[in-house]
Amino acid sequence: MLGAVAVATNPVFVRLSELTSVASAAHRMIWALPVFAFWFWLSRPKTGVRPPSGKHVPLLLLCGLLFATDLVSLHASIERTAAANSMLFVNAQPIYVVLGGWLLFGTRVTRNFGFGVAIALVGGVLVAWQSLDIGTEHLIGDGLGVFAGILYAGYIIGASRLRGRFSSTEINLWTCLIAVPILVLVTLASGDSLIPQTPRGWGLMIALGVISQGLGQGLIVWGLAHLPTSFSSVALLTAPVAAAVFAWLFLDESLTSIQLVGMSAVLVGIYVAWRAAPIASEKKPL
Repeated sequence: MLGAVAVATNPVFVRLSELTSVASAAHRMIWALPVFAFWFWLSRPKTGVRPPSGKHVPLLLLCGLLFATDLVSLHASIERTAAANSMLFVNAQPIYVVLGGWLLFGTRVTRNFGFGVAIALVGGVLVAWQSLDIGTEHLIGDGLGVFAGILYAGYIIGASRLRGRFSSTEINLWTCLIAVPILVLVTLASGDSLIPQTPRGWGLMIALGVISQGLGQGLIVWGLAHLPTSFSSVALLTAPVAAAVFAWLFLDESLTSIQLVGMSAVLVGIYVAWRAAPIASEKKPL
């Protein structure tokens, strides 16, 4: 949940950035690299680091590609819709994670867990309700958020499968190493600049990488090692709640009584899912 709160700062940095959404995505991964490299150096095993085996390479590449594409879609969504909306749709992936885990890996969840998911999702919708709009720009932004959520669900499932072979720091480091060249090439191919024009612009991009990716995504993947994947995905619904608060503080987006009710519902739903999560079963990861 702390990781989700850190990730929820992402819309603030993207909206205030001097760069395009794609360039901001590239900076998010670039500045997270030294964070994960240092984290990996501190936690490296005494037995040495083993290179990934052939069977794990495709999944590592897929995770990096999914995350890079997810960021492009998410940042484009942030530019076109409210911060709470974009974070709601990208973190509505408990539906996709639970369905994908059941279809691909035999993950089972209890009725109470599903009830908790439903409460949290309804709360998330209430958080974003104030900014729902049928205008073309909002619809495109919301659609991009949904697409980002599907991609992020694929990443969460893939990362959880890799946790049987790699530490959370290794997964994050490999994800950055794969995503950075993809995002840099997409930015350059789009004709966008990667260079902020002011010290403030540089500061925003460094903070985006360190806080949103290094701290936020680092803690999220670390949490996957200690919690069922299905519950971890529900805990990420903390993100739209935090995003609404940050948008109210820094982007002058309104925060209404309906949103406050929604925030409470999200927390209640997460608590119900947490109570049910210990008896949810999952097959061991690869």
